[in-house]
Amino acid sequence: MTVFPSALTFSNSSRARLGRVLVLALLLALPVAAHADDPPPDELFKLGNEAFSNQSYDKAIEYYQKCVEKRADFKEAWYNLGIAYGRKKQYEKEIEAYQKAVEADPKYSKALYNLAIANEDKGEEDKAIDFYEKVIDAEPKAVDARINVGILYAKKGRLEKAIAVYKKAIELEPETADAWFNLGIAYGRQAGKEADKAAKEKLIKQEIEAYQKAVEKNNRYHKAWYNLAIAFNKLGNIDEEIKAYVKAVEIKKDYPQALFNLAYAYQEKKDAANAIKWWEEYVKIAEPLPTEKKFVDQGKQQLEALKKAQGN
Repeated sequence: MTVFPSALTFSNSSRARLGRVLVLALLLALPVAAHADDPPPDELFKLGNEAFSNQSYDKAIEYYQKCVEKRADFKEAWYNLGIAYGRKKQYEKEIEAYQKAVEADPKYSKALYNLAIANEDKGEEDKAIDFYEKVIDAEPKAVDARINVGILYAKKGRLEKAIAVYKKAIELEPETADAWFNLGIAYGRQAGKEADKAAKEKLIKQEIEAYQKAVEKNNRYHKAWYNLAIAFNKLGNIDEEIKAYVKAVEIKKDYPQALFNLAYAYQEKKDAANAIKWWEEYVKIAEPLPTEKKFVDQGKQQLEALKKAQGN
């Protein structure tokens, strides 16, 4: 059997904080007059945004703080203050600012989402789940939040819950490759726990179908091609396994795990010429990488044995 490096973990390309984009729309709706000595909250908000845009984060924080001192329920100012603190890597203050935004509006989905991410970053996964669920309650079509909370459910072994969440995300946005990809991983993990042979095979087929959907939605999704290959291997389908690895390395030429497994797959197929070709490519790519050391040693052994058998 092929010896695989660890299969890829759950993925969400959209797991960036929403705070990367400031709240600016309010400025268009509320024109204000400048007051040099005592500017009103809206003007302070505008000045904070201008300072932030100029990467003057300390100044932005100063303006946003003055803004919320004058209007404690100014949720957009609290939210932008959280972003500014995040840019300064002052994460506790960042979280406090988002919490203030949520106090002003318990259904403020942008702040709830960033609170979920911040707590996830701290390892507070249960709190993160709670905030993601609040995002979904406030904004039922929030697909990113559904994918992220599904990942956390899966990490906690709540695979049925994760699968239900991914399916709902797919129902809302069928073109979302990340949702299909993570659904495939969840099915694969279920299969790994299944003792009944028929039930296990059914889950692996569902895993394959999910990865196939992921690459249908995003044909450049090298991680999905890689995991698709592993799933085909579970069913003993070496030809489809090889095709999927080839696609993965076409997209990402310096992909050591896929190169390693592709060489092994050709070796299992008794195709020595291609096995040698891909072992050589793997060793060239992986040898400089400390994380690949034990696999490089294994690859060199396989390569040497194949060449010796070929009389090279």
